[in-house]
Amino acid sequence: MSQLRWLQIYGLITCLLPVGAGASDPRTVFERSLPRHSEAIQIRADQALEHTFVFQGLSDSPYIDVAEVYDWNHKGPKNDKEWAWFLNRHRYFEDLYIAYLKTGDAKYTGQIFYILEDWLAEHAGPPSGMSFSSAWRPLEAARRVLESWDILLVQLWSAPQFTDTLKASFIRSLDHHGDYLQNHHALYGNHLITEMIALLKVSLLRPQAVNSEAWRQYALDKLRSEYDKQVYPEGAHKELSSHYQRVVVRNYEKLLSLLQVSEQTELLEEWEPKVYRLWEYFASIRKPSGLAPLNNDSDREHVSHLLKQYGRSIEPSKTSIYHPNAGQVVFRSKPAKGRSPLWCFFDIGPRGSDHQHEDFMHLSLSFGNFPLLVDNGRYTYRPGAWRDYFQGPRSHNLLLIDGRDSDPMPKVADGPLPGTGFYQSEGIEAAWGEAHFSSPHGGRDATWQRVVIHLPKGHLLVLDHVLTFRPRQIEGFWHSAPDIDWSIASTSIYASRKSKKSRITYLSSEGNNLTLVQKKGEKEPTVSGWHSPRFNDRKPADSLYYSTTISQPTAFAWLFSNTDQTAKLQSLEIRSNTFRLAYSVNTVSFELIGKLPNNADKLTLKLVEKD
Repeated sequence: MSQLRWLQIYGLITCLLPVGAGASDPRTVFERSLPRHSEAIQIRADQALEHTFVFQGLSDSPYIDVAEVYDWNHKGPKNDKEWAWFLNRHRYFEDLYIAYLKTGDAKYTGQIFYILEDWLAEHAGPPSGMSFSSAWRPLEAARRVLESWDILLVQLWSAPQFTDTLKASFIRSLDHHGDYLQNHHALYGNHLITEMIALLKVSLLRPQAVNSEAWRQYALDKLRSEYDKQVYPEGAHKELSSHYQRVVVRNYEKLLSLLQVSEQTELLEEWEPKVYRLWEYFASIRKPSGLAPLNNDSDREHVSHLLKQYGRSIEPSKTSIYHPNAGQVVFRSKPAKGRSPLWCFFDIGPRGSDHQHEDFMHLSLSFGNFPLLVDNGRYTYRPGAWRDYFQGPRSHNLLLIDGRDSDPMPKVADGPLPGTGFYQSEGIEAAWGEAHFSSPHGGRDATWQRVVIHLPKGHLLVLDHVLTFRPRQIEGFWHSAPDIDWSIASTSIYASRKSKKSRITYLSSEGNNLTLVQKKGEKEPTVSGWHSPRFNDRKPADSLYYSTTISQPTAFAWLFSNTDQTAKLQSLEIRSNTFRLAYSVNTVSFELIGKLPNNADKLTLKLVEKD
């Protein structure tokens, strides 16, 4: 394909025209859609005029008044390198450009070129090797190409403030970006995917560059091989984070757009089903509210809104699903009269290739839009007490033995992990996992087996079986969303929000008394009872901490009732790996008889309604 044809297809021919001529709607020349002007965009643009920026909820200015230049290594109000990285992405160019389109005021474009000139003066060229500096971490170079610098080349090339000298520096730097991303990209993970999408885009933006075709071919080859390495067959990105699943699927959507505008029909046909698979998985784990779980390093992601944004028509799943490679089970019950639909996300898989939390056998549970049990998010990447809490076991719905977490799972897996599985029969479903606790001096101290059972009528039973023959201190945690209130009454616990309420009952097979303590928003002596819906945002949230001492194999049963029904545990017996459990729902009694998985033996369950 000729260089002129690339320019025509990609809209770069508009660079020869005055600003806006022939391109009154910028979406006709981008592979991406710019957002419509809004009050929030206008506020951010006006703040940028004053050299003030908000990144991840934190506002600050990198401007040095005396020198009238920017400190491009400024780390914001929390002295966090994340703030400096966001500063160097130049995403605010988009806000300034949209404000210019709305108002026609050249002060907005003037600020873009002022900032660009300052940045180029400070960063004439990239480093000779991979860098994690504020400006030249490969991800920041990629973000500039994907999110801001295309506006300069496509839309603002003929702007009066864009001088020939500045243009020459800009083009030289853009070509440097291409070489740098090809030679010094990340080795794996979502960063590498982002960087290769950016490299492909540079090849389209600069078809006349000497290395343009090499950039293009390298990016396409790498994207193909990395998809196979980084994505499980069910469509889950191997970092196993809802947030980074969103990052990856949106990046591959950019790939589809780039292939479409460059008329790469065969490649488009190859990639479309691969991208759709990423969406299918994402849709399969969403809650009834449309939100995704906060697994690993995640923020609050609204999957249903994303599907609508990208025109993906994937109906919400109405049945339970098991992803054996990702090691995730999503239980679902259908809505019924007087009963909210159950959704439960149970993690019995690998830790994730990156952004891992200590969360093996964590479960999240919602009854309709009532988030009874939750994962608590990521909050920060800075080392310290807050990172330890949000990444560690105490912010998840888990057990500790003698104050220690279970042995870590592998980062990735090829099929189900040993000791895990999924069971379905008429009217009942279950999944299980097994974790070991090694002694600091070597050898195994204890084994913990968790079985999650989806009962009829949308109730959930959690059976924790701890195998040990020495005295052990058991600690466990149940965490709920910030707007859920907990109360304790004898052997029942109630979680409520406005008119919705769920009852939780519990039993021990050996009659152990549990010490129950509610915690919310504590910083001392340890961080406890916090929830983070998004990065840099934390909220106090009710959490239940329970503890006891055991000296023999013991099972703990927890029954979570649906919001409008009263379910109660009545008895629990366990001998070896066989258990018998009785419970009631309103006035009807049931008996559940089962055999826990053991080596080659799989789980068996039989539920009987008693007269």
